[in-house]
Amino acid sequence: MPTQPALDIINALFAGQKDLSDYVDTAMKTVAVDQLDNKKQEIGKQMFATPENPPEETSNETDQGGD
Repeated sequence: MPTQPALDIINALFAGQKDLSDYVDTAMKTVAVDQLDNKKQEIGKQMFATPENPPEETSNETDQGGD
């Protein structure tokens, strides 16, 4: 389904308006903000997610157990 800014551009184009720069600028800003919000949510989920199986600590292979 087309976004409202995309519909505004098409309507302006068919209405005979020659200068579509305002419509295109608004549409691009809207898309950019939406993409940034989506990316922030994705990063936030990754940052604050608790792992189901936390990694086990591995022993130091060079440790000989002596003092």
